[in-house]
Amino acid sequence: MPVTTNGAQRASHRRSILIGICLAVAVLVTAGPVSTAAVWAPWTSVETYYLNLLNCTRTGGWVDKYGHCAGYGSGRYSSYVAPLKLSSGLSDLVTRPYSKLLAARAECTHYLNGTNPGTRLNGAGYRVSTWGENIGCRDGYTSAYQAVLTSHLVFQGEKSTNGGHWKNLKNARFRYVGIGVWVYSGRERLTTDFFAW
Repeated sequence: MPVTTNGAQRASHRRSILIGICLAVAVLVTAGPVSTAAVWAPWTSVETYYLNLLNCTRTGGWVDKYGHCAGYGSGRYSSYVAPLKLSSGLSDLVTRPYSKLLAARAECTHYLNGTNPGTRLNGAGYRVSTWGENIGCRDGYTSAYQAVLTSHLVFQGEKSTNGGHWKNLKNARFRYVGIGVWVYSGRERLTTDFFAW
């Protein structure tokens, strides 16, 4: 036997649907802004790989030409500094979009379009006074992993001269890092943004 409803029940059902739609809209609106600057992340596994390389060197280990880490956390090859925590927000809003821009334009600079790392961080809502940036630019590699490893070996190789990339890797004031990898037409770009709150 079919179930029948009276007019009050139908109105109540419509009201429930309307309330449900309003709640869904309210949840979407209050969930926070959706940034148009966020970039799809097809190379997150390479970014995770790079975080491991970076933290190997940072904690006093040493990365060899095959990407193996000797002495992670030991302080054996350089003084121990606490590993960095990955900031997915920074990666999504600043670092990866900048890597994409560099790769698409075949550029390798900290200052594209009149910006610098500080203005990009501030523009995304990261109000920090202590920051650093390393950029690795490799062209013609068949593997993004190999390109990232090569960039890291260059940064790590600055230990003997205390170069700027090395200083960023070892700066104990930095606690967080955004990592962005982008590959476009055979050009691989690695951007690493370091910061402290």
